[in-house]
Amino acid sequence: MGKIIQINAELIKKVLSNGLMYPIEKNPIVGEVIKLTSRQAFSYAALTSHGYLDENEPDNLFILTRDNFRVFNQVDDFDLQEGVFSLSDLSFVATVNNEVKRKPYLKNGDKFILPIEYSKYKEYQLILKKLIITLKEAGYNPNNFIIAPIRNTDSSTSELESFFEYVVSMYFNRKMYLTDTQIPFYYGIGTPDIAAYKIPKLMKLLQKFGFIEKGGSILELMTISSYGFFKECFLNNIENESIVFEVKTNQLTAPQIKKYTNTKIFSKAYEVIPSTKKSESYAGLITITLDGKIEIYECSTPIPFSSSKQQKYFEWIEVYLKMYLLANLTTSELEKIIHNNRLKMSSNDLLNYVKKIDFEKLLTTVKSTIWDRK
Repeated sequence: MGKIIQINAELIKKVLSNGLMYPIEKNPIVGEVIKLTSRQAFSYAALTSHGYLDENEPDNLFILTRDNFRVFNQVDDFDLQEGVFSLSDLSFVATVNNEVKRKPYLKNGDKFILPIEYSKYKEYQLILKKLIITLKEAGYNPNNFIIAPIRNTDSSTSELESFFEYVVSMYFNRKMYLTDTQIPFYYGIGTPDIAAYKIPKLMKLLQKFGFIEKGGSILELMTISSYGFFKECFLNNIENESIVFEVKTNQLTAPQIKKYTNTKIFSKAYEVIPSTKKSESYAGLITITLDGKIEIYECSTPIPFSSSKQQKYFEWIEVYLKMYLLANLTTSELEKIIHNNRLKMSSNDLLNYVKKIDFEKLLTTVKSTIWDRK
């Protein structure tokens, strides 16, 4: 049956360096850290909820969470949720632009991931306070450090699930997939931890216009006006694909993944469990080695799948992506676009606009609006 692999600070660094190939840097004050660009760090922080050191914030951390950037709650439903948009006036609330305005350091300079092990919350806070003082005295900006907390109790391993959601997302982004975590799904079925998609028509356009590099997290579609466009590159010979993942760090199976595969919209499924076990018949397995490398094992039997149901799901995903692309704009820029289309700033009119506009035309509109600021 195998056993769960216990996660510590060293293994976190090995997964980021040996699994995702981020560089390790030796810091004279805190030791080894993982170096990321500011854009990479934003994705890391938003998907893991690991905070930037910040003495001006409660608990000495500025924390982003995936849930803050919500648009819809369910598949095939277009009921706007409070998050990216304000429900009261459709102004932008939780966007990368707004977070960068609040905390300019989010886009300034490289960032460093520092795992910290602790037992009790009070101890953790004392470590953070001391760390901020020490870094400042040595001439370092504490805001450039993101803390990966690891609580040393058996009952807390589930706190690391968001870290593995991030790891799997980044791994599949590099394999030319779009990924999302804590995804909207069908009512009554649950919320899959991660999904990965290959949608050739949409992804070729996203690459052509510089909104993704190979693949990318759906959240990264919002980063363009803050972090810049990616270089154009082009996908070759990819076909429609959809994968679902369920993450567990404190148990050896995730049988609830069968609820997601039974919808028949996913062509592959994987449990994500840092363990020494083998894959199950109902899903493949993604795990890690003790030196931090990522290993993938396929399931022994095919999962239920329907290409027609996948296609219907992808039609909803297209609208979902468009909402995140719009989040590169300011509220006034969105208002202008809506009014130019003889519509009002209402939920119904916004959704009608997004549903009807051609995907390439929307990309052209958003990109030209960003360029017109310069």
